[in-house]
Amino acid sequence: MNATVRQQLAGLLELANRMQARAAASDWDEVARLRDRFQQCVEALFAGQVRRDEASALSEVIGRISAINDGVIALCRDARDAQGRDLENLKQGRRAISSYAANTG
Repeated sequence: MNATVRQQLAGLLELANRMQARAAASDWDEVARLRDRFQQCVEALFAGQVRRDEASALSEVIGRISAINDGVIALCRDARDAQGRDLENLKQGRRAISSYAANTG
C-alpha cells in the first residue's frame, strides 16, 4: 500500500474519532464541521483507483469507521430525544401557566 493511501486512511480514522469525541461532548457545530472535512477526505480517497493490495486495509478502516459512525449516530439520537423531552416539558409549563392565568384572572 502506498504512503498516500495509508495517510488518507489514517486521516479518515482520526476524523471519525474526533467526530465521536465532539459528539460525546455535545459540540454539534464541530461535529458538522468535521463531518464536512470527513466527506471531502472520502471523496479524495475514492477519486483514484484503489489497488487490489489496498483493498483489505481499506475494508478494515471502513469497518472501524462504520462502528464509530454508529456511536456518533446514537449520540445524536440521544441528544435529539433529550431536546424533544425538554421542548415538551416547556410546552407543558406554558400550558400550565396559561391555565393558571385564565383561572385567576
